[in-house]
Amino acid sequence: MRKIIGAPEELYTKIAAEFAEAVEKNPNAAFAFTAVDVPSGVLEAIAASGADFSKAQAFNACEYVGEAAAGEHSQAAALNALLYEKTPFAAVHVPAEGENYDAAIREAGGLALVLLGIGERGHVAFCEPGAEFGSETFTMKLADVTRKNAAEEFGSLDVAPTHGVTMGISTLLAAKRILLIACGSEKANAAQKTIEGRPETFIPASFLQLHTDVTVYLDPDAASKL
Repeated sequence: MRKIIGAPEELYTKIAAEFAEAVEKNPNAAFAFTAVDVPSGVLEAIAASGADFSKAQAFNACEYVGEAAAGEHSQAAALNALLYEKTPFAAVHVPAEGENYDAAIREAGGLALVLLGIGERGHVAFCEPGAEFGSETFTMKLADVTRKNAAEEFGSLDVAPTHGVTMGISTLLAAKRILLIACGSEKANAAQKTIEGRPETFIPASFLQLHTDVTVYLDPDAASKL
């Protein structure tokens, strides 16, 4: 894993440049995005970069299960508002239960570049601690802390989603390149375990050590325990 440490705005600009370069090299490429643990400024910077994604495909890395998937607090709604409505893609794909999402990714030529955030417990997308190494896109029960965080948007814990569909570790490792971002002192423990710990199921992001082309973007607070 390569590490880049800098102020958040600097990181956002660098990540946006990565996507601009990737789509310039291959206008028909497939990319993956998530709003989970990814600062909104990153997605806004990609949208504002001037890169032309009109021939590219976007694959959302995760989505809630049930009514929440179609609501205003869904992953799709967040990504639409921050990215897709500002810089259109040829197609946007959203994972759903019962669909072979990985087959659609392979049909698109595989993922050229993936954007992920590191969660406080070392999770990525909705791959919660305990996610299996060999998993492709699957449905996972959301951890209590994830539901409590979501409850702030949904209004109460009672109505917060209980499950999510997410790209699995195997899906992510099949991508050509992966970018991870972590900002804030609350991410420091997870960032240290992700980068310096051993790959283990209770820190799903740590499995990305097994990929040959991962760049981790950290602000000084998130990098404080490295």
